[in-house]
Amino acid sequence: MNGSGYIVKKDVPPFGIRDKIGYAMGDLGCNLSFSLISAFMLDFYTQYIGIPAAIWSVIIILTKVWDGVNDPIMGGIMDSVKMGKSGSKFKPWMSIAAIGLTVTGALVFLPVPDAALWLKVALCVVTYLLWDFCYTLMNVPYGSLSAAITADPLERTSLSTWRSVGAAGGGAIAMLLPLFLYNDSQELKGDMLVWVALGLGAAAFVAYMLCIKLTNERVTVPAEKKVRMNYLRTLKGFITNRPLLALCLASFASIVFFLSATQTAKWIFQIYFKNTDMITAATVISYLPMVFFIPFTSKIVRRFGKKMSVGMPFALSIAASVVMLSIPIPDNTGGMIVYIAGLMLIQTGGGMFNLITWAMVNDCIDYQQLKTGVREEGSVYAMYSLFRKISQGVSLSLPLLCMRAVGYDPQAEPIGDQAPGVPEAMVKMSIGLMLIGAVIMFVSFVFIYNLGKKEVAEMQGKLNETDTEAAAEPISEG
Repeated sequence: MNGSGYIVKKDVPPFGIRDKIGYAMGDLGCNLSFSLISAFMLDFYTQYIGIPAAIWSVIIILTKVWDGVNDPIMGGIMDSVKMGKSGSKFKPWMSIAAIGLTVTGALVFLPVPDAALWLKVALCVVTYLLWDFCYTLMNVPYGSLSAAITADPLERTSLSTWRSVGAAGGGAIAMLLPLFLYNDSQELKGDMLVWVALGLGAAAFVAYMLCIKLTNERVTVPAEKKVRMNYLRTLKGFITNRPLLALCLASFASIVFFLSATQTAKWIFQIYFKNTDMITAATVISYLPMVFFIPFTSKIVRRFGKKMSVGMPFALSIAASVVMLSIPIPDNTGGMIVYIAGLMLIQTGGGMFNLITWAMVNDCIDYQQLKTGVREEGSVYAMYSLFRKISQGVSLSLPLLCMRAVGYDPQAEPIGDQAPGVPEAMVKMSIGLMLIGAVIMFVSFVFIYNLGKKEVAEMQGKLNETDTEAAAEPISEG
């Protein structure tokens, strides 16, 4: 045991490729479910089922706020309640959640377009809450697991990168679905989604089991150091955790404004370009910056630190967004090429952020440990997850409300028959949302996040000291 108050186990295999692949499998499974929900649930309920946009927005915000609130509860329970006899702190919860996600992911897409409005709303609320509960039950322990796999900062960066690879794999499968889920009139085939969800759920279950099997927990809190969950202490630590607050703000901007491009781009190709076959190509190309960074992530972080490695690429995202807003984008093949190229350049910042954000969460866990003297992986991760869940709710409603503000009608028949000028306004709105996100994320990392390369090294040095009093000393706020 070192001054950080936790034990690094000696009786498990050393950190290696099994852990990396296993951890990637976890996010592969999560994103097979999450990507389907985030990409198609909004259009499923507003275009196919027929729930009005205003009612949808209220539903998704309220359910996400509730889901965000229960994340810290789950984190606290996980930190204080031991499940099973395996000695694992996280995997028993993941095993339970794996079954639930497989079933509830399909229930979300029950095809009932002819039901009464009250029944449509009730099914939307109940099935989504069930899925969201199972996702929390999986995602909080899975996210916290990385801090238990290794305490080494570069190995954590590697895990974060592999997690992003797994997430990209799950998302890539969802990217292919527009090729099969739209008819010749550019309308969504809503009745197919329940079967798609069942198939992806089965594949996700296999991925979860591989994650549990291949990863090893090496970092544990000894029994005498375990404490009962204390939400006030966790909340106080969160409020004084400057890097975590900055990361929460950046994640909010990423999910609400940056990842909204996944949804808004579908509308642009569906309504403005009238070519849903290009949705997959546009989404794949927008991920190329992240793919490009993957082989160089560890080297970049070693040279510049996580703070600057993530923050500076958003300068390019801002510049690309401004250019895209300033030039004409015609509704022809040339316009599609310009729009897709612009998406790729704008997503440069988001690519690097997605690769190492989870390693930054682990740094925030260490930072809070120095502030409070208690290591609470589950509780800290759950507070971060709370903000992400609320952000996900906003991201499923704000883009829709913004598009409604410029005249978009999700129940137009056919969907491409919008009022004059509306498709052009939707293009500008989609780019404007990404610009707002890029600005917020640039400010969050460059000016608010205070764990640069030097500060992380200093923090790790304190955690490795044998003197617990030295480990409690304040660190630099640079």
